[in-house]
Amino acid sequence: MKKNFFMGTAVLLVFVVGFFVFSSGDAIAADEPYQIEISGLWPGGSVYSTAVQWAKLINENSRSVKAVAREGKGPNIDMKSLIRYPDERKKLVYFGVEDDWWSAQQGLPGWEPFEGKYDFDNFRHICMIGFVVDVMLTTSESIRSMHDMNGKSFSPAERDLNNAKSMAWTRAFKLAGVKPNYRPLGTKQMIESCRDGLLDVAHGGIILIGPHKFMPSPYLNELFATKKVYPVTMDLKYLKEMKEKTGHPGVIVEFGPNAINEHQNYPVCALGKAMTWMCDKSIPEEVIKEILGAYYNNIEKFAELTPGGRVLTKKTIAAVDVPESRFHPAAVEFFKANEVQITSLKALGYVD
Repeated sequence: MKKNFFMGTAVLLVFVVGFFVFSSGDAIAADEPYQIEISGLWPGGSVYSTAVQWAKLINENSRSVKAVAREGKGPNIDMKSLIRYPDERKKLVYFGVEDDWWSAQQGLPGWEPFEGKYDFDNFRHICMIGFVVDVMLTTSESIRSMHDMNGKSFSPAERDLNNAKSMAWTRAFKLAGVKPNYRPLGTKQMIESCRDGLLDVAHGGIILIGPHKFMPSPYLNELFATKKVYPVTMDLKYLKEMKEKTGHPGVIVEFGPNAINEHQNYPVCALGKAMTWMCDKSIPEEVIKEILGAYYNNIEKFAELTPGGRVLTKKTIAAVDVPESRFHPAAVEFFKANEVQITSLKALGYVD
């Protein structure tokens, strides 16, 4: 009788434990790995290379999670896909920037059809990839400041003026009373036009590669090699006023002389942003901690992949310059458990 009682109790306990393991939305199933997709931009590019390396490390170090890297189309497209296809929310980790989340929150053109269909606050950061500053660039001998740009042709964005990057510039110019001739152009066309003297001012990514150390993004190599390129400064006063009036998440960066190249013998102000991995808040906490462990414990391997990755350390992994509430809750727990400060690169002394 007692033997049957204990056997029955054991079976019941096994059933109850199994029920909670397999029915809990936050638990990782014991019999098959949890599938994650990592969406990184453009095969051959730095973000895609990072995604491939991360998926490889997850698969080598985890029994409970398996990952695959795939080509992404950019934060806006991935976020809109997650809104339209709820089944994707629990498995997609994507390259993101706070600018695009802010654009969605502001209801900028392109986001109107998605308003009221999803809580944009569910898009959360996991960790940093790198940091880039959008700097205005010219080959003209007479343009050094935004105040020199009345009537000058300027390409502030790839497609139109209805995005966070363009809004930052156009609003600051308006506050300063400066009226450039805006010409949205694709990246390749913009850089070639600037090189050939068909465009007065382009914008280009300047990558942070270490404390107060920068280099131009690879797509600018030809321009910098063939022409004298002069960075054009924004006026700090109007950048600050623009941020105060709009809440724009861009990080004001002040470059000292010669920080960008040898022709920049004057200070330059511009807007930067952390490049990060993001996901929907609904990805289970155990999964986030598992994949973050693969990233954090192998951070030196990511730092070796690209020049921009050199800024990645266990100290900077959460230096995204957003409040703790903008991180996935499991990422917050992970960083606190590993004594990683959720902070900014400015606070860590990497940029001015």
